[in-house]
Amino acid sequence: MARAPQKKTLKDFFLPHKGNGFKPLLFTGAGIAIVVSGLLLLQAAYVLQTMVVFTQTNFLASVLPGVLSTLANEDREKNGVAALVPDELLAEAAQLKANDMAEKGYFSHVDPLGRAPWYWLDQVGYSYTYAGENLAVDFKDSEDVEEAWMNSPTHRANIVKPQYTRIGIGTAEGEYKGKKTTFVVQFFATPRQGIALGGGIGSLGTGGGIGSLGTGGGQVLGAEVETFDASIASFMTQVAASPTHTYIYVLSAGAALLLLLLIIALVSHARVKYVEVIGGGLVLISIVLGVLLYTVFSSAEPVVPEGDATNTIVIE
Repeated sequence: MARAPQKKTLKDFFLPHKGNGFKPLLFTGAGIAIVVSGLLLLQAAYVLQTMVVFTQTNFLASVLPGVLSTLANEDREKNGVAALVPDELLAEAAQLKANDMAEKGYFSHVDPLGRAPWYWLDQVGYSYTYAGENLAVDFKDSEDVEEAWMNSPTHRANIVKPQYTRIGIGTAEGEYKGKKTTFVVQFFATPRQGIALGGGIGSLGTGGGIGSLGTGGGQVLGAEVETFDASIASFMTQVAASPTHTYIYVLSAGAALLLLLLIIALVSHARVKYVEVIGGGLVLISIVLGVLLYTVFSSAEPVVPEGDATNTIVIE
């Protein structure tokens, strides 16, 4: 009577042992097919997040302010600076500036009418002693935005400036240089002591770093954007807003795991040379590394304004 086929276990799939002839099924043709199928699903999820969820819904506008606030505070902590407090009025000013850039298709600290960033603070009646602005456009990953700012000395100076105590972020979707994109405005400020917010004061600084003007007339993504407290921005929210970095982390971990499993398979029964195990392992690692390198080098860098980030001090 024929013996019933034994049920395959995870041990058979990943680890070499006598039961599978010291040949993990992971490194066979069937195992390679399973891994490739998994990679295709991951790639589909990545494309769905970056090309559909981000561009066709208000998800990015909803989560990005909180995530960027969290990332800014993480960098401030690394530099021994106190955390920034999300400010609804400051976020309202940032949203007005983001809306204006999206509607008029420009990307600059100074708008086409020559108005400095502080104009938008005046519009919401924000009284301040210090204020600064960072801008970004053309991105699909929140961590890329923060890295681009931190790699620019003037934008980094705004993020880690100890005088700032508040942060407000606005996002809007429009067109820049003929391409649909998301504009990000990050305002920093220190409220003026002794004067209630909403009083309004004149602007005393001038903006720097004028960028190229676009020509598209985009539509604003959401007139009102909720600004989350940085302390409650969940890990999963940050992951969702950073699909490229998440994908790169997953691929890197997968390649490292495959290499480890291949080494275990080869040293566990070194007396026999298993060409199939070696070949299958190298094929899998090459596939994962290929996808990883493609993702890294095909990721577009966010654009930040050329020249200096803007900051000002109000003279009392």
